[in-house]
Amino acid sequence: MVTRVGPIALLIAFALALFVGCGQHDTLPPPTPKVEKLVVYSPHPLSTLKPLLTQFETETGITVEVIQGGSGELMDRLEAEKDAPVCDVLWGGMLSTVGHRMELFESYTCINDEAMAPEFRHEATGATLFSDLPAVLMVNKDKYQGPPITGYGDLLAPELRGHIAMGDPAKSSAAYAHLMSMLYAMGGGSPEAGWDYVDAFCGQIEGNVIASSTEVYKSVVAGTGQLSVALTFEEVAAKALSEGAPVYLVYPREGLASDQDGIYIVKGTKKQELAEKLLDFLTGPAAQKMLSEQLYRRPVRMDLPLSPHSPLKPKEELTLIQQDRALVSASRQAWIDRFHALCQKYYTEE
Repeated sequence: MVTRVGPIALLIAFALALFVGCGQHDTLPPPTPKVEKLVVYSPHPLSTLKPLLTQFETETGITVEVIQGGSGELMDRLEAEKDAPVCDVLWGGMLSTVGHRMELFESYTCINDEAMAPEFRHEATGATLFSDLPAVLMVNKDKYQGPPITGYGDLLAPELRGHIAMGDPAKSSAAYAHLMSMLYAMGGGSPEAGWDYVDAFCGQIEGNVIASSTEVYKSVVAGTGQLSVALTFEEVAAKALSEGAPVYLVYPREGLASDQDGIYIVKGTKKQELAEKLLDFLTGPAAQKMLSEQLYRRPVRMDLPLSPHSPLKPKEELTLIQQDRALVSASRQAWIDRFHALCQKYYTEE
């Protein structure tokens, strides 16, 4: 005898089988947690980035992927990607380098804005600032044993010809800060009057500029080759000194620029909320304290003076240039082109 089973009975049997099968498992596997990630472009050395990002990732659970490069190189990349952003945050880049391209970034006032010195707040700068960086000279005392170097004027000494490491201001914020400092300081406050000095300086470096800002200071710290003086930022020079390198810092007596680097949210990012968290963290008291006590940088907050153990010279003891931010930003490309033309005049193939 054949028993026919109707479609409804088959459905019931199938459901019972599923029920029994499910009963054999205590729980379903948990869903894979969603990983939140930011892509950050930065010209900063890993020694600056790593401790801060480790703390940020621990506190927030947000993963950060860093792509490094020179400030000018990264700005060019952001320009090329503006219609389809790859990066969420540019961390680094001085106002003098980035300020003329603020249309590439979102406007955001961080939660720590009121804790900053008035001249560093969003209302004054149009940006969220991270640290204050004077441009300094770093001298390898084992390599150079000539007359004391106290400022830009001393760099024209005959014995220093071919021994000075200078970056390309088109690619390096430090190099552009020094070009700006030279023009103001050696021009008596008038950038146009400073070009005679810059012409002579280009002769001293024999028209040679170093593409990598990292190589500028590393070549002098290592003491290899003939380079004995680097035009760089205070942070890397102070760090090298603290690690036992045979170097000393020179804050040019004629005057120097103290520029500020910022943290910028890339326009069009799909990670706006995560990016804001990074900016708020980096301008917060914990991160800014780490700058002062561990990373040889000057905080932008009013409530965090330099550590008494810091190797950095108090800012009130420096001869600071009063730069016209609008002029410096608007003149950037023209000044760079003019500097390159002067270097070309003195450059000879070896």
